Amino acid sequence: MVGEVKNVAGLVFAKDKFNVVKKAGVKGDLIPKHNHAEAYIIFTVVKGAVRVFLNEEEIHDLTPGDILYFDGDNYINVEFVEDGEFFVTLINK
Repeated sequence: MVGEVKNVAGLVFAKDKFNVVKKAGVKGDLIPKHNHAEAYIIFTVVKGAVRVFLNEEEIHDLTPGDILYFDGDNYINVEFVEDGEFFVTLINK
């Protein structure tokens, strides 16, 4: 099979050069401060709204269709402003 379709929360794909993680939450949920120093990050919102804090200094309010890119050396924490879902693609450096 050439293509692979998944629709689950958590680790969706784990490959040699990248990983894809799907996160879902309800309004008020928080993802604590952390980083992924081994990767470049592509953060894609597909449902709802989230507020992303980078290094506790930079704030991004994201809604469906928004894509945020940053180096995983930076720290991120996330607040669900509305019930929502997003994908995090981690591309190995």
